[in-house]
Amino acid sequence: MPALRPSMVGWAALVVVSVLLAGAVRAMQRPVPDVAGTTGRVTLSIVGTTDLHGRVFPSDGQGGVAQLGGYLRNLRAARALDGGAVLLLDAGDTFQGGIESNLSEGVLVVDAYNALGYDALAIGNHEFDYGALDTVSGDGAPPDMRGALKAAAARARFPFLAANLIDEATGHPVAWPNVRPSTLVDTASLRVGIVGVMTYDGLTKTLAANVQGLGTAPLAPTVEAEARQLRQRGADVVVVLAHAGGWCARFDDPTDLSSCDDDAEIFRLARQLPLGLVDAIVAGHSHAAVAHEVAGIPIVQAYSRGTAFARLDLTVEPGAGVVSSRVFAPQGLCAAVDRDGACQAGGAPPAPYESAPVEPDASVVAEMEPELERVRRWREAPLGITLETPVTRTRDGLESPLGNLFADAILAAVPEADVAIGMGARRGGLRTDLPAGALTRGSLYDVFAFDNRVVTLVLTGAQLRQVLAAQVVRGLPSVSGLRVRVNCQGESPEVEIVRPSGDPIDPAESLVVATTDFFAARASFGAVAPQTAWASSPLVRDAAAGWLTARGGRLRGADLANPPRWEPFDGDACLAG
Repeated sequence: MPALRPSMVGWAALVVVSVLLAGAVRAMQRPVPDVAGTTGRVTLSIVGTTDLHGRVFPSDGQGGVAQLGGYLRNLRAARALDGGAVLLLDAGDTFQGGIESNLSEGVLVVDAYNALGYDALAIGNHEFDYGALDTVSGDGAPPDMRGALKAAAARARFPFLAANLIDEATGHPVAWPNVRPSTLVDTASLRVGIVGVMTYDGLTKTLAANVQGLGTAPLAPTVEAEARQLRQRGADVVVVLAHAGGWCARFDDPTDLSSCDDDAEIFRLARQLPLGLVDAIVAGHSHAAVAHEVAGIPIVQAYSRGTAFARLDLTVEPGAGVVSSRVFAPQGLCAAVDRDGACQAGGAPPAPYESAPVEPDASVVAEMEPELERVRRWREAPLGITLETPVTRTRDGLESPLGNLFADAILAAVPEADVAIGMGARRGGLRTDLPAGALTRGSLYDVFAFDNRVVTLVLTGAQLRQVLAAQVVRGLPSVSGLRVRVNCQGESPEVEIVRPSGDPIDPAESLVVATTDFFAARASFGAVAPQTAWASSPLVRDAAAGWLTARGGRLRGADLANPPRWEPFDGDACLAG
């Protein structure tokens, strides 16, 4: 991700509602000549969303794809009256995040976007997170680790764009069904070219096994080459749709960059492009907002998780191109507004937009319903085991019964493994406790929704001790097949590893260690299987489900906490919980 001001990015997301007042939008718009009645001139309203992360439903009266549909209905009606058009674009990181979207591997969002009438989507780094298609039947062949992404693209009625996503085997942009570098859209007598790119280091920000054999080309030369081709093919307007972003705090003057991160990746891109080649940029990735002009190019970006959308209007004269632009501040998606125009959950009039009240688009919800029903059935499927007590993430701030459960499951998933290193009390993505009662797939998924895989590495006893010693001050990982004794006296922790029986592990002994791909990719020691081989490894959550189903019966949290697997002596002040 480009250099940002992290503390302020979180603040900006929290105050988006308070700064996006309905009455303030007009004051924040850049003045534009009145072109009403000008023969041949067309208003093209470009709406951009980004970093939805699967949040298709509203929260506290804000966001949700149905509410977005209501705003779009009003804007499209306004453009229909003046002979203009609306272009609807998404800048990526669209699917990973919301539970319903995760369980459908993005299909739920694709169905909603089809109903909303999107024109294009830029592939972001988190589009790769789902890996192989969960519903694929095993035929002995290695799974396609881009299978879920390819299935989502094939289902969409709009193209996925990825001009700088390179297949290293060919040296060319990836060529998958409905995935291309750019597209041309014909609308309101205009030809609009759209180039899609992702942040240059995006592939480092997803699971390594899912992006083996892919690379990213630099943004500026990629955009320039693709934009020139679009112009040659007759594009009146060229828009860059980028999963690369910026950060600004104020939106009252599009030419004032004093509140922005001036070195943001998307700003650098704008400055590197030839003057006049690109007419607009819709950005994303940084979960912040932009409504500014850089090097003559208007750039818009609107936060994340479906809380707002970005908009800019271009006045276009066919044959002459863009003659003026109008940049809007990010627009919050409000179900209702109070007297000051701030978003409300209810009990207030519907939000107005384009001189009409905004009503949610019920057709978007209806389009999602078949996949939602499939997700509900999957979540309710029993695992065949009952928890007498909750299985929690922490025990005295040190080791975790829930972490121990996952470590035991990881060890069981690799019959040849001697020991396992899993997740700990406050690390590794364990997001909630397992509740008491009959356990379902949905409850387990809520704990660990990520597509990490169980892999192996080979360590000597001495290397395993060093690996675990390095974790002591960072947060204790769960372990299985061994006990770890920690002496907190002295300048640094001293670690001793023994088998569950208490027998010591010889420093020279070679051990097969089962762990997660996340941990293995960061291991500093030992022989690690090539990451290309990880594609056939089981998912961590599937290993946990299999272990629980095989165990069956009843289980208490205390069963996984005693005896303890981490044993401090002479005090535990050095242990990080």
